Amino acid sequence: MRFLNRKWVDGGYDEETTYLYLGVYLRHLEDIAPDAPTNVRVLGAISQGHNLIGSRVAVTSLDAEARSFHLVLRIQTIEGDRFMDIRYTGVDPDAVDEHAFDGVDYVLTDELDVCPGDRFEHRILLSPDGEFVIQFDDLQLKVSKGKGEEEE
Repeated sequence: MRFLNRKWVDGGYDEETTYLYLGVYLRHLEDIAPDAPTNVRVLGAISQGHNLIGSRVAVTSLDAEARSFHLVLRIQTIEGDRFMDIRYTGVDPDAVDEHAFDGVDYVLTDELDVCPGDRFEHRILLSPDGEFVIQFDDLQLKVSKGKGEEEE
C-alpha cells in the first residue's frame, strides 16, 4: 500500500498523523481524477480509502479470455447490506492472484492509483493479512441491494 498501510488501519499513528495520511490520499484521488475513466472516479469517491473497511468478499472470478476480473464486496450500510460489483477490464490474467482472497475475513482499506501506459491500479489491504493488487484499463461498477436489484 502506498498511502494507507496496515499501521494506518491498526491505529499505529497518533490522530493527527492518521488524518494527515488520509488527507494526502484524498488529495491524490483528486489529482488522478481528471485522467481517470468515470467508474474509476466513482469507485474512488465511494471508497475514499476508508468507506470499504469491514466489507466482505462475496465473489471473485477471473476470465482470462476476456481479460477481466470480477470482484463482489458485501458492504454493510445503515440501510442494510449492499453489494458492490466491480469488473476490472483490460487486466493481464497472468498477473492476477486468483487466490489472494482465500482465507480473507474482510477488507481493511483500499487505494486507487495510476500506472504507466494509461492504466490504473487498485490495491486492497486484507484481514487478517495480505494485499490484493490489480492493474487494469477500466472497470464497470454496480451497487445493489442483492442479486439483480441495482440501486439508482
